[in-house]
Amino acid sequence: MKTQWILMAIAVLFCTVPGLFGQQDSKADRYLQAVSDQFDMNTPYLIRMDYIREDLMQDTYAEGEGLIWMKGLKYKIVVDEYIVYYNGEKLYSQNTENEEVYVSEPDPDQPGYLQAVPIRIIKSYALDFKYRYMGTTSFRGKDRVEIQLYPKDITGPYSIMKMFINPTSLSLEAIQLKHKEGILYTMILSEKKELPTLDEQTFEFDPAAYPNTEIIELVE
Repeated sequence: MKTQWILMAIAVLFCTVPGLFGQQDSKADRYLQAVSDQFDMNTPYLIRMDYIREDLMQDTYAEGEGLIWMKGLKYKIVVDEYIVYYNGEKLYSQNTENEEVYVSEPDPDQPGYLQAVPIRIIKSYALDFKYRYMGTTSFRGKDRVEIQLYPKDITGPYSIMKMFINPTSLSLEAIQLKHKEGILYTMILSEKKELPTLDEQTFEFDPAAYPNTEIIELVE
């Protein structure tokens, strides 16, 4: 599902770089902390993004746009025909084209919780990741600070995550994620806006709005 990589873009799970694993580069701390400080757990946000999916093995390319509403741990993501809702307890993964929604309950004690609740990565990067400061690099024609993150948990399908940060404002501008099977995902943040209020129902799947949608419970 397209939305899964967006969650994983803030919750990368594996990378092996010779001589790096087990380290946390102190030069990266300033930038990672600045990104963390830009998200207040009590403030609702609307994030607009552009995404690019490149299959390096099959030489295919796709791009599109997406929206994210978030407040604290809760969020709603819309990308093409996919919608993902997380209300702080249950995760609803909906495909409007296939008219089905999968329901699960992420376990905070399991590694998959990082994937399901992306704000945790921004707020607890020092606990869950190794990371390295790569200096200034060119990203889409602009000089940006590059930070690479590597997980302490090594069970996931992704090989590396890169954050590209504006060196002046220290704002997060893009995330790039490479799958072990050779697929490169790029998420470019075009807008991050604070909202005065956000209805809690935003984070809930509404069966009445999709009466023909099959609900598939993955909750034990």
